[in-house]
Amino acid sequence: MKQNKMTAPVLAHRNGQKNEPTQKLNPIVPYLRDGVKTACVTLSLYIAAAVAALNLPALLVGVLVLNALLGVWFALDEEVAS
Repeated sequence: MKQNKMTAPVLAHRNGQKNEPTQKLNPIVPYLRDGVKTACVTLSLYIAAAVAALNLPALLVGVLVLNALLGVWFALDEEVAS
């Protein structure tokens, strides 16, 4: 049985096909992800200080805010990956 050969993706433009991604990435997303990562590190230091001072309300607020920031961080990672 004879099979048709497929052309390389580099040669796809010869048949009028464009080899463009379906979704263009927003150039701001890496900067947002880095900003959220910096905020997470700063908040981790805040939590460590709250533990050292035995300040339970500050520790609870810090953990809740860190949870929200990590949710945003992973949402931005999924946006970049897709």
